[in-house]
Amino acid sequence: MPEGAGRSRGALAAAFALGLLHAAGFAPLDHWTVPLAALAGLFALCARVAARGAGPGTAAALAAAFSIAWFGAGLSWLFVSMHTYGGMPAPMAALAVVLFAAYLSLYPVAATALATRVAGRAHPIAFAAAAAGAWTLGEAARGWVFTGFPWLAVGYGQIDGPLARLAPVAGVYGVGLVAVAVAALAGRALAGAALAGSGPAGSGPAGPGRAGPGRAGG
Repeated sequence: MPEGAGRSRGALAAAFALGLLHAAGFAPLDHWTVPLAALAGLFALCARVAARGAGPGTAAALAAAFSIAWFGAGLSWLFVSMHTYGGMPAPMAALAVVLFAAYLSLYPVAATALATRVAGRAHPIAFAAAAAGAWTLGEAARGWVFTGFPWLAVGYGQIDGPLARLAPVAGVYGVGLVAVAVAALAGRALAGAALAGSGPAGSGPAGPGRAGPGRAGG
């Protein structure tokens, strides 16, 4: 297997695992730090592939793996509802959950691709602002389009954390905006530390958050 293909598959597998972790942060783990850590991991993966010259398409693929796992696991109760109580055959119920998870994934995928295109190689603060804005717009759209399905919004995962203090003023989307910004900053910091420790590939002007002359736009 070519080294690049192996890295891509490994990154996608890691993103999928992080999506499962993100869903588990709502239930059964039910702790506000878990979704933040999972999101930070996703943004760290995006930063690392960007440092190798990958464009928004690669970030979108990572976000797709993350989001399908996130929604697929987080909405698994729909399978029980349709199959156990609704009498739908198990294969059809499973397919319905997968297709619904794929649809819901379109919003974070588009948000991640947009943030990466706009600020993927910008300063970490600029990227955090772009990611937070794009993800929040995506979640607001997900809660409105086709009458909306805001289940598992990022802000709901912070209901027991310090960011919950913002809820009376900013609402769930305001809480989610700050959470994504914090996760994006943490992810960039993690990626920067990892790349700096990996040798020349992560050092110098082409590191995360800086646009070096040897890095092509994507």
